[in-house]
Amino acid sequence: MTTSNKSFCVICIANYCRSPVAENLLKKRFGQKYEFFSAGISPISQPNMDARSLAFLKENNVNHDFHTPKKINKKMLNYFDRFLVVDYYVLNQLNIAYPKYKYKFQSLTKQFADINILDPYHLQADEYIKVMNDIKHISENINLEEM
Repeated sequence: MTTSNKSFCVICIANYCRSPVAENLLKKRFGQKYEFFSAGISPISQPNMDARSLAFLKENNVNHDFHTPKKINKKMLNYFDRFLVVDYYVLNQLNIAYPKYKYKFQSLTKQFADINILDPYHLQADEYIKVMNDIKHISENINLEEM
């Protein structure tokens, strides 16, 4: 990555369902134009990502590396240009925990007022897929130049 490229970190609660899917969909769309990563505010202690997320990526022909859930930290806060936050609960938690970095936090749904990306971990299969499809829609249509 050259220093002129923007870097983005997608943040959710556990870095297990939503943020790794968004990370991989954005990588597929933008390739090397931007740098993408994902993390959580309270990562789950299981390797990889939710099996339903893995299946969704496979069904959509999205290549991905083995995923290890990660917790947002000061090194990330200093490194990444922007943090794309999946929901307002997480955004609120980040603003409380890291007030001096508020200017870097943006809602992933900022350009999509009609979409609310719920935490799908406890949702039934059809609701889980709806959340993943919303993330896919955002990833395919987001304008990162406005971020």
